[in-house]
Amino acid sequence: MERKTIKASSIEELLSILEKDYGPNWYEKITVEMMETAEQIEATIKPVEIIDPKIAFEKLSMLQIKSISLPDLSNVEQQYAQPIVKVNLSEDKMQATVLIIPGFERILPTVEEIKQALSDSKVVYGIDEKAIESIIEEKKIFAEVIVARGKNPIPSRDASVEFFFPPSGFVCEKHQQETFDPASFYKIFTCKKGDVLAIKKPVEYGQDGFTVTGEIVKTEKPKDINLATFVGENVEISEDNTKIVATCDGQPYLKNSKIHVRNVLVVDGDLGYETGNIDFNASVVIRGNAEGPFKINAGGDVLILGVLGEVQVNCGGSLRVQGGVFGRGKGVVKVTKDFAAKFVSEAQIFCGGNILVEEYIMNSTVICNGDVKVFGKGVISGGVIKAAGNIEAGEIGSPANLRTVVFAGIDYEYESKYTELQKSLIETMRRINLLSNTENSIRAQLMQVKDIQKRGSLKQLLEKIQTAKFTFEKQLQKIRNSLNILKLNIQVDKLKFGARVKIRKLCHPNVKVGIGLISKLNTDEIRSCEFFLDRNSGKITYK
Repeated sequence: MERKTIKASSIEELLSILEKDYGPNWYEKITVEMMETAEQIEATIKPVEIIDPKIAFEKLSMLQIKSISLPDLSNVEQQYAQPIVKVNLSEDKMQATVLIIPGFERILPTVEEIKQALSDSKVVYGIDEKAIESIIEEKKIFAEVIVARGKNPIPSRDASVEFFFPPSGFVCEKHQQETFDPASFYKIFTCKKGDVLAIKKPVEYGQDGFTVTGEIVKTEKPKDINLATFVGENVEISEDNTKIVATCDGQPYLKNSKIHVRNVLVVDGDLGYETGNIDFNASVVIRGNAEGPFKINAGGDVLILGVLGEVQVNCGGSLRVQGGVFGRGKGVVKVTKDFAAKFVSEAQIFCGGNILVEEYIMNSTVICNGDVKVFGKGVISGGVIKAAGNIEAGEIGSPANLRTVVFAGIDYEYESKYTELQKSLIETMRRINLLSNTENSIRAQLMQVKDIQKRGSLKQLLEKIQTAKFTFEKQLQKIRNSLNILKLNIQVDKLKFGARVKIRKLCHPNVKVGIGLISKLNTDEIRSCEFFLDRNSGKITYK
């Protein structure tokens, strides 16, 4: 067999790989040289070594088999001699699960012990007897099994208002994610005089529920609403007091929980000297390009069907640019809500909502209070992109290693025993492997040696090695079981990761990736990955 290298994030992972590839007795088939680094285990796999007897004696002498010092696991064995029944209640106490951690002396508890554990945890309602029995029958260990469910309350339904228009005043046609232009399909929603814009839905009364601990989960009484509080400009209530209708043609929208209808300022062509600067307290539509030394100040949404150039934009709603943004280092765009464009180049974007870009963001400064997503090939190259939420792109950086900075989430601890056991595991693996190599060498020598006395000595040595190997095999399993128990207890407290940087295709070198205040300079070419903050290590990593 050829030499090969295996890299693993932990010694447990490496052991699992070895057992999968070479079987439980891997150490009898290969030689493994292991090296620990700060963040991973690197193992070199070689054929089984045939060692000269003299060298074998030396290695065995170095092993000092009789006086090997191993970690004292008596406390662990005593602590986990009997099975442990862990009862976990969901945060709302509507579900109870049981997790069985097998003991060293007895693997499974009895049904009565499980019920007693539930009783000790005050679980009295919705207990599933069959689920408990299945734990014993199917030997479900190291797995959370739902054994009790509460009764969810049927909530009351408050009186509500159903709207027949998009609250923003814009409607977006649905297309496939990889092909649609998030700017080109936004259209202004319009209505005519007399159109019903909203209706009132009456209240509905619900039913109380119960938690698994028997507590009553009360449903709140429904709240009624006064339809008049939703009336804004250019709308009125119908005669039967159940509808809101438009009193003029225009664009319906929701602002401060009130329905309004407004007229829209439309520039039927390019923004130019014929129109001058735009200062309008409602929505603006420009059917052509918006370029030149102009300013757009809109209180509502802005839709530009062409290209946005070095224009200074202050948008009180959402901004959609079908043709893309080419700021030439001068364009500054401030958007209160969402921003969508075909591309962004050499611009400064300040967005209070989410950013959707079809093709690329290049050499720009983007500060976003939501998520940034670049569709299709989706390149982010050069400049600084910062988002309070997530960042997603097809490719970040450039083949020329252009420095690119992407920060998401703008605004960690293993038990000491766990670490000790990990080190014990790798040392035990090394010793078993060395014993197996020595064993194979002695067997090879036995086939060649004719001298009876020498063969007797070799057989005695072989028996000694086999006894030691058996001891280490048992030791390895105990350490591994202890690691599983401790690791499981760590995982019970599920760690939540914050914002992420997702790259669908390629991340180039010289890309600085940050999550919150933690950052990492990527020096490799990485394909299809997702960067996130690992709170165990406090470092940026990817998968």
